[in-house]
Amino acid sequence: MNKRRAEHFLVLLTLAVILPGCATNTPPGARDGIPIIDTHIHLYDAHRPAGVDWPPETDKILFRAVLPEHFDAVCRENGIEATVIVEASSRVEDNQWVLDLVKHNPQRYIALVGSLPIGSDQFSVLLERYAKDHRYVGIRMRDRPGGDDFFTDAVWRDLTLLSKKGLVLDVLLANFTLEDIITIAKRLPDLKILINHVTGLTITGKAAEADWSEMVRKSAKHKNVYCKVSGIFQRSGQMPAPKELSYYAPIFEVVYEAFGEDRIIYGSNWPVTDRGGTYAEQLAIIRAFFAPEGERVLRKLFALNAQKFYGLK
Repeated sequence: MNKRRAEHFLVLLTLAVILPGCATNTPPGARDGIPIIDTHIHLYDAHRPAGVDWPPETDKILFRAVLPEHFDAVCRENGIEATVIVEASSRVEDNQWVLDLVKHNPQRYIALVGSLPIGSDQFSVLLERYAKDHRYVGIRMRDRPGGDDFFTDAVWRDLTLLSKKGLVLDVLLANFTLEDIITIAKRLPDLKILINHVTGLTITGKAAEADWSEMVRKSAKHKNVYCKVSGIFQRSGQMPAPKELSYYAPIFEVVYEAFGEDRIIYGSNWPVTDRGGTYAEQLAIIRAFFAPEGERVLRKLFALNAQKFYGLK
């Protein structure tokens, strides 16, 4: 990124952070008229009788009730119109718990990316059950039972079923790699794949490493692969997270150049964002980087690409 463009970004970031505190109380999304769909939040209640399998009780920031009324407040403060929930629990019954939790507000809580045991004997039955609800748009691949032997015939069977049903695959690259993404994309070119959290690398504020950049470009060559610009505070490797755009810009630059304006999607990773800063601070950083690209790109990043990827109405 050249010096002039970096300076432009820093000016925009300053405005994005300062303006919400000025005389107007209008949220950023409402102020510029660009609708925002947050495609990555988690809802759970750590105090349910059954408990939760995430987050751990030792997490003093996240181990609490995180419910629609809490995210409704975030939406009002930041101009968020709708959201896609990503199931953070590995317990099958929690898919229905979330669907029931948000059924009162289908305009805001428009979709759920669920969690099902890929490669299990129950997968197809469970997928048929939950996919009857139009809000159930796909599943997230997070855990990797079997380690290096994860990609069994049963796993490919289930991923193929997901593709045939027109559902999507979100992937958290904690236990998976960009090489895995490429393997899936090649074998199942009709399966829409969404890489979470700018590929899950640790952001250091330095120039992007060449090997990582090359793998991002190789992944992006597959037109069925998209990338979420999300979870940047979590990926910063520092708590609280840095608030300077220059810290994140080298990574944004690689992702944007590789995936282009049509395959980048905004998400927050709320409430995990709370570990690093406020929702508004993270949103301002992302907005500031992409604002120089113009209104068309902002509309795609914040809503249109998500509608296309997830099949949202």
